Amino acid sequence: WSSDVCSSDLSPTAKPIIEYTWAKLWNARSYNACSNMPRFGHNGILTETQLQHLMALLLDPQSPVNQ
Repeated sequence: WSSDVCSSDLSPTAKPIIEYTWAKLWNARSYNACSNMPRFGHNGILTETQLQHLMALLLDPQSPVNQ
């Protein structure tokens, strides 16, 4: 996973959530071998930058998906 995604200044509760989300999006089968979710990063479906943007959309409290 990218070190840019999870910096050391995050709260202790946020870091594991971000690490899990990154790993799940990068390679969903790393957590569930039978997952039907695409391995977005592993298969090159999305770039690292695109995955970072997707994570921002999903995790930012101000994001429209969290309103």
